[in-house]
This record gives sequence, C-alpha cells and structure tokens, in this order.
Amino acid sequence: MPRAFTEEKRTQLRRKLLDLGKASFTRYGLEKTTIAELARAAGIAKGTFYHFFPSKEALYAEVLLEQYPRMTSTLIAQSFDAIEDTREALVAFMKQLVNLIETDALAKAFLSASNSSERILAALNLRDLGKEQRRELLHPIPNAIARAQSRGEIVTGDPTEITQVLGTIKVFPLYKEQFPPDSYARLVDRTAQVIADGLTCPARMRGRG
Repeated sequence: MPRAFTEEKRTQLRRKLLDLGKASFTRYGLEKTTIAELARAAGIAKGTFYHFFPSKEALYAEVLLEQYPRMTSTLIAQSFDAIEDTREALVAFMKQLVNLIETDALAKAFLSASNSSERILAALNLRDLGKEQRRELLHPIPNAIARAQSRGEIVTGDPTEITQVLGTIKVFPLYKEQFPPDSYARLVDRTAQVIADGLTCPARMRGRG
C-alpha cells in the first residue's frame, strides 16, 4: 500500500471504489466494467487499484456480498417466512424474484450474471468464517428448501439444485420484451404454479400414502 495514504484515506478510497463499482456493475455489468475506468473515477492510478482489490472480480464479489443478504432476505421474508403452505411459498418466491429483477437494477445485474454465488466464493477469502456462517451468508434460500424437505413438503434432492430450478423463472424479466405483453403476467404465474406443483405434489402424495 502506498505510504502516502493514511489509514483514513485508505478507508475512504476503498469505500469509494465499492460505491463506484456498485454503480458501474449495476449499469454495465461485470464484463463491461473496467479497472481503468474505476481507477480514473476514484482519482487514483490504475496500478493503485490493486492495492485495494486483487482483481475486478474481487471488487464485484464484495459489492455483491454487501447486497446479497438484502436481496435474499427480501425474497425469503415475502415467501417462506410469510406463507405457511410450502407450495404457495414457492410460488410467491418465484414471483417475488421476477419482481425484484424488474425493479432493482443491481439485483438484475447480479441475478442475470452466471455463477454469481460461485464468483463470490472464488473471489473472496471467507476462510475466517465458519462453515455454518458461510452457509447462512451465501445459501439462505437452499437452507429454506432443506427445511421444507425435512418436513416432507418438497421432493428430495440437492437444495442448491432445487434453488436453481426456482431460478429458471428469471428468464421472464431478463427477456421480457420477447414475450407478448398481454400474456406476460399470466405466463409468469402459470410457470411458477407448474414448478411449485412439480416440487411439492410428489412429496404430498407420499404423505397421503
């Protein structure tokens, strides 16, 4: 770290890079955001950027890590935490996911990026966090799925894979212009219903057997 920077200045510059990164990732996405542009906006040399973050992906990961709990807590609060019936909670989750992508630019940038959770794990040093802390931080939705599975309300299987099945609903807001406007909302609702049925009906049938 350059000696010219006081501890206060380093803290300020790091925060500035996080804020600039958030704005740029929201507007342009990870791929189109460049370190040179971020450094110039922060008033530092490009090489100085690496004294704060080892890569653009590491900055991206920290921005996401700051925002991820907000996104997931919003989704869970309006679905699994608010609705007792698991099938209806799944439907609500998927519809809230669509709404989040439509109304939150950063959420859209994050959720439309491929392997976003994996990027966080790859770019951040989370060794100081315990296994349970990492799970709660990065995987609250699979945890909600696992709890429903333990009650026999969702089919068995990897909770992360089931979360990915729920995530297929995001094709609608990401490609909204390709769907007929007069049927878009109905298609979102019907798709959420079908996915929820597929994940819960087999479990419910076994419970009646």
